[in-house]
Amino acid sequence: MKRIILFIHTLALVMSLVSCNKYLNLEPENNTHDGVFWVDANNISKAVSGGYSMLRDAHRLDRSYFVFGDLVAGNFITGGDYWNFKAFSKSGGFNFNYAPYLENSLWNWTRYYQIINQCNLIIENTANIPSVNFTNGDIEKNNLIAQARFLRAYTNFYMQRVWGDILLIKNSFKDPQNIPPVARATQDEVLNFCIEDLVYAEVNIEENGSKAFGSVGAVKSLLAHIYAWKHDYINAERLANEVITSGKYSLEAIADYSNIWKGSSKETIFEIPMLYRENGNESFLDFFNIFLEDPYIRGKSASSTWKVDGVMLDEYFDEPEDRIDVVISLDNILLKYADVKYYDNNNADIYTVSNNLVLFRLADIYLLRAEAYYKNSKEGLALEDLNKIRERAGLNAISSSADDLFMEIFRERRRELIGEGSTQFDLIRMELFEKLDEFNTYYSIDRINNQGYYWPLNMRVLLPQDELLTQNPWWRNN
Repeated sequence: MKRIILFIHTLALVMSLVSCNKYLNLEPENNTHDGVFWVDANNISKAVSGGYSMLRDAHRLDRSYFVFGDLVAGNFITGGDYWNFKAFSKSGGFNFNYAPYLENSLWNWTRYYQIINQCNLIIENTANIPSVNFTNGDIEKNNLIAQARFLRAYTNFYMQRVWGDILLIKNSFKDPQNIPPVARATQDEVLNFCIEDLVYAEVNIEENGSKAFGSVGAVKSLLAHIYAWKHDYINAERLANEVITSGKYSLEAIADYSNIWKGSSKETIFEIPMLYRENGNESFLDFFNIFLEDPYIRGKSASSTWKVDGVMLDEYFDEPEDRIDVVISLDNILLKYADVKYYDNNNADIYTVSNNLVLFRLADIYLLRAEAYYKNSKEGLALEDLNKIRERAGLNAISSSADDLFMEIFRERRRELIGEGSTQFDLIRMELFEKLDEFNTYYSIDRINNQGYYWPLNMRVLLPQDELLTQNPWWRNN
C-alpha cells in the first residue's frame, strides 16, 4: 500500500510539473519555444496577469489560505465532513503532522515556487526587450518588472511565514523537473531579498486603478508587515504611517462593512478577484462557502461548515454589540463572505459565493501601526489607533497601557481580521503562544524553540527533487 501511495504521489507530482512547465512558459498555441513569447512586449502584461491568477489558485487550494492563517489559530471549529482538517484545530491539538489527502496543499510549497518562477521569467525577459517596444516605453517596462517583483516578494514572504526558512530562488528555471539542489536560506536572507524587490517596486510601480495588482500602497503595506516580522518597528511604523496618511484609503462605516469584500472598497489596498460576473466569472463554489450553511446556502448542513469557535467568541467578542450580526451571526457563522449568488433558475443548487479575497486593508495597517507605536514606546499613539478601529465597530474607547495594551492590540487584530488569514501569523510575530492559556497547553517551550508553529514539509515528495532540503526542526521527531 505504501508503494502504491508513493507511486500515486509521484505520478501526480510529475503531471503537475509537466503542466507547470507549459503554463510557466505561457506559450501561445501556435508557438513552440520561449524565444517567440518573450520577445513580444505585448505578452509581458499577460504573463503578469497570469502570475496573479496563479497566486489566487495557490491560496485557494484546499482552502489552505484559511487553514494557514485561521484554522490553526483556533478561530474555527470544523464540521464532521472535514474530519481530516480537525487535527490542525484546537480540538486536534494543533497537530500539523496529520494531513490525509491534504499533503499536496499543506506540506508542499511547489505551487508557490511556480509563481516565483513565473516572476523570475518576467523580470529576466522583460529587461531584454527594448523600451521602444512598449507603448509607454520605460514607464510601462519598469512597471511590469515592478509588478513581478512585488508578487515575488509577497510570495516569498508568505512562504516564509508558513514553512519557515525557504529556498531563495532568484533565477528562472526553464525545466522545473531539473532544478539543481538548493539549501534553505535564512530568514534574514529571504526578508532582505523581499525588501530589495519592494524598494524597486515602490519607485517603479504604476497605479492603474485596480486593486487586483500591486500599487504603491500595496508595496508599502507589504513592507510594513515584513519590517514588523523582522521586529524592525521603526521602519514598520514609518511604512504603515505612509499608507495611512496617503489619503488613498479610508475605513468603511460599520453599516457598509460588507462592502470590503465586494470589490474595490475604499478600505481595500490589495485583493484577489473572486467575484461572480456573467462575462468572465472569477468566482468559485468551493472556497468561501466553507463558512456558510443553510439559510445562507440552501440545504447546506453544519457538518459541511467551519463555524467560529464558541469559546474564542465568548472571550474575544465580549460586548453585546461587538460586531455580532455584522461579522458573526448569532449561530456562530462568519458573515464576511455571505454574498451567495444563485445563477441558474433551472437548477436551485447551482450557486457561487461572490466575494474578493482581501489581502491588505486599512484596518489591518492601523492595527499594525498601533503595534509598532507600542514597540517604539509611543503608547498614547498606539491607543489612538486601537480605539479608531474599536470606534468604527461602534464600541467605546478603552484605556490601557503596558502589557495589557499590547495584548489588546492582538485581541483587536483577532476580532477585526478573523477569517482573513492573519491570526496565526500575528501569534508568531507577536510571540504570544506561551502567553495565552488557549495555546500554551499545546505549545511547549520545546515546540516554540524548535519553531513548531511552522508547517512540516512533505519530504517524501520534495527531498528526491532537492537533496539539500531539510525538515523543519519540530517535525523531525513529532
